Amino acid sequence: MVETRKTYKISTRFATRLCVLALFAQTSACSAELPPDVPTVLDARKFVISQTDAGCDDTENTYVIKDDRMIVVSQSGKFATIIYDLYCETYAVRTRVFLLWRTLHGYRLMHFAKPVYELHWADDVGSELAERPTAIGYEVVTRLPNGKIDPNSLEITSNERWGARQDSGEQGSWRFLHNTDRYALSSFAVDLYGRRSLMPTEGDQLKGERFMLFPSGK
Repeated sequence: MVETRKTYKISTRFATRLCVLALFAQTSACSAELPPDVPTVLDARKFVISQTDAGCDDTENTYVIKDDRMIVVSQSGKFATIIYDLYCETYAVRTRVFLLWRTLHGYRLMHFAKPVYELHWADDVGSELAERPTAIGYEVVTRLPNGKIDPNSLEITSNERWGARQDSGEQGSWRFLHNTDRYALSSFAVDLYGRRSLMPTEGDQLKGERFMLFPSGK
């Protein structure tokens, strides 16, 4: 099987057809054009907007959707596997969603396991933790705050920042499983400094401390 990895921007409608517009490739020249039935980035955006479980905006804000792109995971003859990296919504942070498309199988909205945890404080003002936070379960999400995909490894990361000073938050990463075309959680950490008391000197011992929820025991 001939396998190449390329990324394409949304700025040109026919980027899915023209190898010369590839922004990334493992080889200096494209070995073959993509099959003609591969959806464009605009097609993928229309599909994800139609999915109510994705919950994405249908905005036409050019500034936030200009980074939409497609990544060719593999291609061989008339068969291809594509990942689409798409803008979803903007609130405090920008969220992204990821679609996988395979010849004969169509689209699949990517899902990501995320740890669920509880915070137990030693006092009423939240200045000291009674115990380290640990995962008590997992939830499945489709939208990733500040989600990014590495076109080489296909690893996806998320970095959600809290508070006015963005001095705490959650960071996760997921690896791509080629045998199942799915993502598996590889790491997840939380920095709780922004959840401290509003008093300026309380909770400073949490500043910069990251708690690893997955893998556990670290």
